Amino acid sequence: MGRIAAPAQSKVIAGNFRGDRDSHGAKIEIGLPPCPKWLGRAAKRHWQEVGPELVKAGLIALIDGDVFAVHCDTAAKFAEVTQKLKTIDDALVETPQKFIVQSALFTVRSKLLEQLVKTGREFGMTPSARSGIKTPEQGQLALGGWDNV
Repeated sequence: MGRIAAPAQSKVIAGNFRGDRDSHGAKIEIGLPPCPKWLGRAAKRHWQEVGPELVKAGLIALIDGDVFAVHCDTAAKFAEVTQKLKTIDDALVETPQKFIVQSALFTVRSKLLEQLVKTGREFGMTPSARSGIKTPEQGQLALGGWDNV
């Protein structure tokens, strides 16, 4: 298996694209996809806040709508669960046998956090994911001189 291959677009942004090793892939138009109607209000708000920033950075394409929708929905659900867990005591429950265990909400929150970070990485929304990214001009990215190799 190995590592997940980085898309050529990311390699161009990072400055390490090599035409002799990578193809530039399909020409994908950079832009914010239309917001799906099924997203909730909080998820749509996240879409409107984060989406334009991703477009400016050249990190989202029109074809990325479904994955970005999942990210926005996860962010909204994470916020909702986090609001319900205001204190540490909210994250603990007592069983009928008087044992103190972790609340199901806390488990759900942890899973949502994992998914939020994973989908965020796809769009360069973690420090490690954007460590080598330089903001490009909007549109298809140039191959950085490697197009004739």
